[in-house]
Amino acid sequence: MSNATAHPTAATTDGAVLATDRLAALAAFYAANLTLRPRFTNGSRWARRVLAGPGHEAWLLAWLPGQGTELHDHGGVARPAAAAVAVVSGALTEFTVRPGDFPGLHRRPMTAGDVAACDDRTVHAMRNDSDAPAVSLHVYSPGLEAMRTYLLDETGLAPSRIKRAGEDW
Repeated sequence: MSNATAHPTAATTDGAVLATDRLAALAAFYAANLTLRPRFTNGSRWARRVLAGPGHEAWLLAWLPGQGTELHDHGGVARPAAAAVAVVSGALTEFTVRPGDFPGLHRRPMTAGDVAACDDRTVHAMRNDSDAPAVSLHVYSPGLEAMRTYLLDETGLAPSRIKRAGEDW
């Protein structure tokens, strides 16, 4: 990242969680000023924390075709995080759980330059459904500690497991 911590919207004075619109602006800014190059690995998607600032952190992810996440939230009950993702290159698909009597998934295709934000209660998944590699930049507030994964069927969501940030993905 190129002097990303100097961006005026990066800091919070009281450690408060950043609003999703602010996270989206940070994700777009960091993605546009990216200097680190990701690595692509066949076994799983590549992920590295590239910045930690007051009230937020940023992760760079690299996705080969077919790689993706499970349905997940960003941290669960103790310290959930809001998030924003900017697609740096390639294309990704975001799947967001749509609650209701018959829960389902909302599908959103994203290409380079697109930014999506979600609050701290959103359950979603991301996947590279294209034939080419993709890179994305994710910003979390507060910093991401864990993700809870879920299974979805016609009866709703069922918790699956907890993944610790950086260790289990």
